[in-house]
Amino acid sequence: MKAHNDKALRQKYSVRLMSNHKWNKFFLTMAEHGADFSGIEYHFTDSEKAFSGHAPSKQQVWDSAIDDPVKGSGGPVEYKYIERIFIPRSYSYQLYENGPTAHRALNLERFLMELCKVGEFPIIRTESGIEILGYET
Repeated sequence: MKAHNDKALRQKYSVRLMSNHKWNKFFLTMAEHGADFSGIEYHFTDSEKAFSGHAPSKQQVWDSAIDDPVKGSGGPVEYKYIERIFIPRSYSYQLYENGPTAHRALNLERFLMELCKVGEFPIIRTESGIEILGYET
């Protein structure tokens, strides 16, 4: 994958906003205070497509990667390849195929309070959710 090398990342982005250490703290906080989060959109440096996923468990948070909370990623994802993450205030889901659609609100305010205790993060708040930026173009 062309975008998955350091030179391509430097050409595409002006600043890396999240180090491995920051992503690690972010995901450990999410695992503890947002473990039930789903409907998360993961955006990677090598794709225009958003991948759907959930919050990782503590066991899935590694020093330099997260282990497979993203559908279709094919395994662990190194932090440096996360362009941004969008966590919705609420999401829709079906418990089974052709089942009724259910809606679930996520407690983002509690999660953000806990996140503030461990550091400062590049977060954009919107009406529909929060976006965590890994890079700036």
